Amino acid sequence: MNKILNIMIESMSCEKKRQPFGPIQISSNNQITGISKTKMMDGSDGIAVSFRYTTQYKGKDEDIGSIDISGKVFYNGDNFEKIADMWDTEKKLDPSESVNIINIILSEASVTAVIVANQMRLPPPIPLPRAKGKIREVDTSYID
Repeated sequence: MNKILNIMIESMSCEKKRQPFGPIQISSNNQITGISKTKMMDGSDGIAVSFRYTTQYKGKDEDIGSIDISGKVFYNGDNFEKIADMWDTEKKLDPSESVNIINIILSEASVTAVIVANQMRLPPPIPLPRAKGKIREVDTSYID
């Protein structure tokens, strides 16, 4: 059974070097930086998966800004020992064993990055939903 007990953001930083205008390239990346066996808050055995999520904003010729988020996911699913052992020997994750961990990192860090980007007046790092339909013309003739 896959069981994610908690996710904790440990640090965040954001830098805006200049006001964005014109075409902007936004790239986000997540990286597992470490895995260690640990005791969970409920006393069970599990792993702490350290991660880093970064978003880079680039204009035509220069950096516009960046967002950097680091944290840990606490996991005690049935396969936690296999995940920890593979990390210890190969410093990589088997995607079939760790997909839930990666998805929770992406979910939590992406939402956090959207909030930080909004506060810094940077474009959101992921596409946001938009309403579709025709825009109705508003009669402004009564305003003179």
